Amino acid sequence: MQSPYYFIVKPIGSEYNNEIQIAGQQVIVNSTVENHEHVNRYAEIIYVPQRHKGEISKGDSVIVHHNIFRIYYDMKGNPKKSPNYFKDGLYFIDEFQFYLYNNGKQWNAVGDNCFVRPITKEDTYLYEDSLEDNTGVVAYDNLNLNKLGVFKGDKVNFRKNSEYKFTVGDEVLYRMKTNDICAIL
Repeated sequence: MQSPYYFIVKPIGSEYNNEIQIAGQQVIVNSTVENHEHVNRYAEIIYVPQRHKGEISKGDSVIVHHNIFRIYYDMKGNPKKSPNYFKDGLYFIDEFQFYLYNNGKQWNAVGDNCFVRPITKEDTYLYEDSLEDNTGVVAYDNLNLNKLGVFKGDKVNFRKNSEYKFTVGDEVLYRMKTNDICAIL
């Protein structure tokens, strides 16, 4: 099976990541489908589109948009799978619905996406919010950033409200676009 335009993926694990372990017991931290923060964002590439000429291949892991595996309620209150759902646990996604891929060696940003690690303020006891505003360190760069002289490890300033929180491994990162990076600090 192969689509001319869409990647076909399956979630790694379940559609939702809403359980944690406390003292050896599974605890559900979110029992509603409305909260996007507990939707799984990890997928495995099952098939690449016929027209695809990039580096992503079958078996790669990808970080996807939070609505890919999300459950919705219809007008009658019945739960429905995402519009991306195909069948048998498989989903169609296009190249703009995933942001990082892992080819078994390392994570790499896709297209114009980049990921920034937030920075903790030095004197956190003085501040209600412990993260520096609109400032971070580039965790995953892209070719467009590199052409502008911005590389992995650079401390940068980014546009207000441009960050979208993702958890990659055990680390919280902000996904944003190249043009959201304002300055190298």
